[in-house]
Amino acid sequence: MRWVLRIVGVLVLIVVVAVAALFLMPTDRIAALVETRFEAATGRTLSVEGDVRPSLWPALGVRTGAIEISNADWASDTPMLRADGLAVAVDFGALIGGDIRVTGIEVLTPQILLETNADGTGNWEMSGSASETTATATSPEDTGGIPAFSIDRAVISDASLTYRDAAGAETRLTALDAELTLPDFDGPANLTATGALNGAPLDVTANIPVFSGMLGAGSDGIALNIDLGDASLHFDGRAGLAPLRVTGELGGTLGMLEGVATAAGIARPELPEGLGRNSIAFSGAVDATDTRVAFAGAEFLLDQNTLRGDVAIALDGPRPKVTASLATGALDLSALGGEDDGGQSGAGQETAQKGWSTDPIDASGLNAIDAEVSLAANSVALGNSTLGRTNLYVTIDRGRMVTEIRELVAYDGAVAGSFVVNARDGLSVRADLAGSSLAISRLLAELLDYDQLVSIGDMELSVLGSGGNLNAIMNSLNGDGSFRFGAGELLGLDLVGMLRNLDTSFVGQGSKTIFDEITGTFRIVNGVVINENLSVLAPLLTATGRGEIGLGGQTLNYRLTPKLLAGEGEGISVPLLITGTWDAPRFRLDMDALVNDKVKAEIEAAKDRAEQELKDKVSERLGVAGGQNNAREDAKDKIEDELKKGLRNLFDR
Repeated sequence: MRWVLRIVGVLVLIVVVAVAALFLMPTDRIAALVETRFEAATGRTLSVEGDVRPSLWPALGVRTGAIEISNADWASDTPMLRADGLAVAVDFGALIGGDIRVTGIEVLTPQILLETNADGTGNWEMSGSASETTATATSPEDTGGIPAFSIDRAVISDASLTYRDAAGAETRLTALDAELTLPDFDGPANLTATGALNGAPLDVTANIPVFSGMLGAGSDGIALNIDLGDASLHFDGRAGLAPLRVTGELGGTLGMLEGVATAAGIARPELPEGLGRNSIAFSGAVDATDTRVAFAGAEFLLDQNTLRGDVAIALDGPRPKVTASLATGALDLSALGGEDDGGQSGAGQETAQKGWSTDPIDASGLNAIDAEVSLAANSVALGNSTLGRTNLYVTIDRGRMVTEIRELVAYDGAVAGSFVVNARDGLSVRADLAGSSLAISRLLAELLDYDQLVSIGDMELSVLGSGGNLNAIMNSLNGDGSFRFGAGELLGLDLVGMLRNLDTSFVGQGSKTIFDEITGTFRIVNGVVINENLSVLAPLLTATGRGEIGLGGQTLNYRLTPKLLAGEGEGISVPLLITGTWDAPRFRLDMDALVNDKVKAEIEAAKDRAEQELKDKVSERLGVAGGQNNAREDAKDKIEDELKKGLRNLFDR
């Protein structure tokens, strides 16, 4: 019982002393100390409004009314910080000894405004005198000009922070609660913060082993974790602010970019599936300064695809410049090629039925960055087609993107060339491509939904177009090209049967024409392919062709003229007219041409017969046998002799 009474007595004594200290605490001195030290450390004015009241709980100290921190001279008239109040905690033992040591600061409902000017200077960049603050072993020069300070616990409650750049664009951080512990300026610092960045939930934790080192050349062992909506980022390594240098392991996930887009104040970009539509993750070793960010040994997970390599971003030019070397195994971009539904409504057929898209093409993003990127893949899946080994080199310079095909195994053959997209002034595209030993049936089936030409062949194409949508581009194409197809089959069309029977019904399922070679060249004028020298060599026929294929309007106007070489109907030649549209072609034999050809042939034959009859009569009259080898010459000589005799007789008279 005696011990209980002693304990109670001690507690009562502590309460009495604390209450006495509360009323004896020099609140004005504490407030003045805070104002003086703040102005000395920052060069800015801290104004405390209203009464300064002592407090006992949760810590011994003082509470103020509203406070303001002045803005930079060049910034707006709005204070850099305004808060409903300030709570300052002091060390009880030091206070009893007559000293004032601040152990904690809490800012109540602050409104913070951060601004930058045209030179990039921030209003948070302050200057002050280090002599006015507590001296430590670290000089301001080693900490980027920031004088030493320490705080057991600093708290910001229900804050709002607005960042305004020189152009007036704003980013807002609201409902911010943050806590910083820094007992020793040269020791560890811990930060936790939660809030909403432009409406996206934000959660930050940071652990810094040597706070003064981070402000200067760098501190090792820094750990940073950020959660932003559906995105997260984590860093472990070294960081320093004077000069800025960050090195270590960086990784994270961006989810579906909902959080990042919300935080940036933009609409979520609709990326293609396979390139980050549903999930993006990354990891690697980062080395960053204020002018360059390098990501070595990086791994990027884009939906089901994994890319590995090195990436660097230069920040000291007129635009960020990305330099990257990436490689992958099987790159799955099936979504870019449309869905496979058994060939009934493939991408090509859908295009043919509905025409080219008139949706605007926005290529303005090419003006935002420059780039030099190489990409190598063992295979690339594109909808219904799969490419083999692929090695591309892509450059972007002031809105002009050039894709150089260094290696591309496609359609059992090889493709080389380049593709250009130019968004400097409007939008234009250019393709210079050459393919060798290509499986033509697969190529045409996947590009145009036409699989009736079975052959292995070579093709060359050089074409240029421009416009704000695909329809405009296809109608503006100009260029030229050539093709040579080896032995194969033309399915759905029996030219031999059509000629022998003079019947266009030899089309459709089961009909085909076997050929040895098809060659030709073409030019493209305003979206129309013009061919004038098609040549078809086949065992039973030959054919020539000329006409137009409308790429823009998806139309056909072509004349194919086959001629039978052997068998029944040998020598027959009837032009075949192919007209209509890609999805509904029409075939018609040009019988008028056949009749005209027959009439011409009969006229020529009649002329030959008449000429022969005339020769025979002359020969008979002149006594020259028509069957002799020199009949014509003999007749000619006889006629000349007769003419000479007649002339002599005439002059003798």
